[in-house]
Amino acid sequence: MTGRRQVRMDFSKRLIQDIRALLWVVTVGGLALTAYCIWAGYVGSLPWLSAIVGLPWTAHGAVCAFYLNMAKSDHREGGITFENAKAARNQPPSGSSDSPSI
Repeated sequence: MTGRRQVRMDFSKRLIQDIRALLWVVTVGGLALTAYCIWAGYVGSLPWLSAIVGLPWTAHGAVCAFYLNMAKSDHREGGITFENAKAARNQPPSGSSDSPSI
């Protein structure tokens, strides 16, 4: 490496990122499979092909909703992120005995 520090991503953000990549692979693959079935003259029922695309998007919506709820709880008063930011703001500057910044 050239002196760059890698920032480690939070697990929840990594999970969302991985799900999005997998979601697009499944979506494009499902649509390609549907196009192939139509091109090949498949005359059977295709609801299983719509499930290949629809169900992962539903799961993605649920994951994002729970992530948003977690982020909201962390950023309101009493939440982990809010309290850490408030505590960091009230620390005196290094090497100074002045009162905390406002």
